[in-house]
Amino acid sequence: MKFEFKDHGAVATLTITSSLLELRRHNRAVDAALLSADVRARTSGLFIRRTVISGPVNRSMRAYKAAAREVAK
Repeated sequence: MKFEFKDHGAVATLTITSSLLELRRHNRAVDAALLSADVRARTSGLFIRRTVISGPVNRSMRAYKAAAREVAK
């Protein structure tokens, strides 16, 4: 699973990329990010799942931290 956080000024994006074999961990990380902050998410791909979470910088950073904690469990 790969995390990529980019700050674009007022808006930041968090991209979570994983393979089909890590689907359950991917979904748990995305759910943790969405529950921790008020951000938007778009998911695409079948074998390589990619979810782009975007929102204000402080909310996106909170979502990033929550997703990272969930994957570390």
